[in-house]
Amino acid sequence: MKHYNIPVFLPELACPFRCVYCNQFSITGKQKMPDIQEVKSTIDRYLESFKEKDRFVEVAFFGGNFTGLPEKMQDDFLKIVQPYLEKGVVNGIRCSTRPDYIDEKRVKTLKSLGMLNIELGAQTTNDGVLQRCGRGHTYKDIEKASQIIVGEGITLGLQMMLGLPFDNFDHDMQTARDIVRLGAHETRIYPCIVVKDTELERLYKNGEYSPLALDEAVEQSATLYEYFTENDVKVLRIGLHTSDDLNGDALVAGPYHKNLAEMVFSRLWGRKLDKIDEKSDKIVIEVPENQLNHAIGYKGENKKKLEERYKKVVIRSGPSFRVQRSGIEKSPANMMEISPLRYSSIRFGRNDMCVIASATMPAEARENLSKLGSVTWLEPSDLAYPSISSHPDIFFFCHNERHCESVIYAPNIGKRITHALSQLDIKEGNASVGHKYPDTCHYNAVGIGNTLIHNLLHTDLSILDLYGKMWTKSVQHNVNQGYTRCNLLALNENNYITSDFGIKKVLEENGFNVFYVDPHQIVLPGHDHGFFPGCCGLVDDYVVVCGSLKHLRECKELKKFIRRNGMRIIELYDGELIDVGSIFFVRPKA
Repeated sequence: MKHYNIPVFLPELACPFRCVYCNQFSITGKQKMPDIQEVKSTIDRYLESFKEKDRFVEVAFFGGNFTGLPEKMQDDFLKIVQPYLEKGVVNGIRCSTRPDYIDEKRVKTLKSLGMLNIELGAQTTNDGVLQRCGRGHTYKDIEKASQIIVGEGITLGLQMMLGLPFDNFDHDMQTARDIVRLGAHETRIYPCIVVKDTELERLYKNGEYSPLALDEAVEQSATLYEYFTENDVKVLRIGLHTSDDLNGDALVAGPYHKNLAEMVFSRLWGRKLDKIDEKSDKIVIEVPENQLNHAIGYKGENKKKLEERYKKVVIRSGPSFRVQRSGIEKSPANMMEISPLRYSSIRFGRNDMCVIASATMPAEARENLSKLGSVTWLEPSDLAYPSISSHPDIFFFCHNERHCESVIYAPNIGKRITHALSQLDIKEGNASVGHKYPDTCHYNAVGIGNTLIHNLLHTDLSILDLYGKMWTKSVQHNVNQGYTRCNLLALNENNYITSDFGIKKVLEENGFNVFYVDPHQIVLPGHDHGFFPGCCGLVDDYVVVCGSLKHLRECKELKKFIRRNGMRIIELYDGELIDVGSIFFVRPKA
């Protein structure tokens, strides 16, 4: 299916701020707000030009602070599109706007009128840079607006800029990580340029600002593009649209180039091709046809570099990316692909994270989990029946799992384990774990914020006492399932994943969002099946899974649900999903 945007450019009349880099007229080429007839003519003209019948069309209000316009003006623009939506010739609407002009009531109205995508001009998530650039909003505004948009089921886009004054690439990478964490599905990457009649022009001419060189912008944009694609964020654009003004005297300095995106894709292919290490005079490289020009490189740069190493280089179209030499063909996919998980580089605020996990998980999963923190492995024992006797959620209760700082443990867990966890804030519970249900479920509860979810007939008194002493009144939901944590993963206080219909029913009746995963797809040795939440751990913005989600029928929708809640997925290995009795990440005492 071919996707089309019908762009309607609006000048920045609704913006009360003037950022240091901004001269909106030079960027959009627009100074006057289009009237109703102009918008209709634009839509009709574009629709007539579309040739593909299998298409998805959005009317896109770009170039301004759409939600900063008077609400009547917003509604007038949106009402123009309604007849096209009713006829089915347009499928939806998108707009760009500022983060500090988003509120829940307005977003609900926009959604009712066909708004499918909202792009926020975040630019950076560094408060210091936002302030010095005169943005007029903070990171908290970006975070709040993102949560509202994602919460309404509207696709979130977060735009970013490179090379802003007072910024650096470390900050840019943090902005990229925040964009992923906040649940954006789309982004745009704009290297900062110096435009005439802006505060940035004054800074530049006074020697107080130096824009990125073109090659720096290409290199950094390529790195960001790699990061976003690894994390399923679609990059809609790299660099500003060309305009007569920017091609004329409006551009003062900076990495503006009409072929910037082409240069970035060329650089990405150059990085891949640099890794080829064939001992041969001749090399033949096949790439998908739509990537052929990028692989050869901007002005042939990639092929020229290869010709410095090989006497003859052929780059041609083929079904996939592969390398041939001397009649021997091999696929370099494993060599070329960048793993989506660089375990050794993942950090959760502090590098001394403690992990409690079952020693029965596969060796590869154990190895990768060990890269995420210091692991205390629970070995099978005779404290409970064999299939669950090494499961952390049988012996431990973690409050606020994503940011857990304290645990309650069963008194018969053993001195070896409590000694290994001595650097944690741990509290001994009342009841010992026994061999049979319900003596195996006293600690298998879910607690997040002031909410406790469990079969409250069997909850350990120490957990009930914890919730009884909270400064705000606790909310306790009773469910029939005693193995609640085995069956329930709390992404946040409103959104949950479960493998138990009874839990699902209770939570939905209380207004929570619940995603159900069929438990018959989960392995638990000694049983017909396990439960998906038992495969998982939570830490900061990550869902850590013992196994690959590709083995689930619900894989695609589950990934969307997790990402909509601003979280990423770490798969500890590529195999079947195994219920390992949860994985707990706990921060040591400060």
